[in-house]
Amino acid sequence: EFGKDEQGQILLADEISPDTCRIWDRQTKENFDKDVYREETGSLIETYQTFLNKLEAL
Repeated sequence: EFGKDEQGQILLADEISPDTCRIWDRQTKENFDKDVYREETGSLIETYQTFLNKLEAL
């Protein structure tokens, strides 16, 4: 995604989220992406909250 600001400078951004990436815990192999929903292996809300908690702990 890109655009320009008021000064004409190009702005470039992207989204990193469980909806757009495959995210696994390297140590536990726990899955934090949307496959939890697709494969009905757990609660999507709880999975995303756990992922957020891990990010905040960094």
